[in-house]
Amino acid sequence: MKYKFSLTRNVYMYNHLLICTDEHNRYEAICESAPTKEETIIFWPDDFGVPSEDLENFIIELQEWAISQGFHYSIQSGKGR
Repeated sequence: MKYKFSLTRNVYMYNHLLICTDEHNRYEAICESAPTKEETIIFWPDDFGVPSEDLENFIIELQEWAISQGFHYSIQSGKGR
């Protein structure tokens, strides 16, 4: 994987900070717990500022990472809050 992800939970209420790094860059964005029965975190990839040519690969790796963490996730297009 090109990217490494690190989640800091509950930086403000149900908001979490997801930090993503590669060899040269650090990207971060707020993600949010959804009010669902299963633990579900909502991600807005556009909030990270990843270059558009890398965004598709970034989303694939984000999905793989989220699955490996054992929670449900939702990836939304556009900007978050």
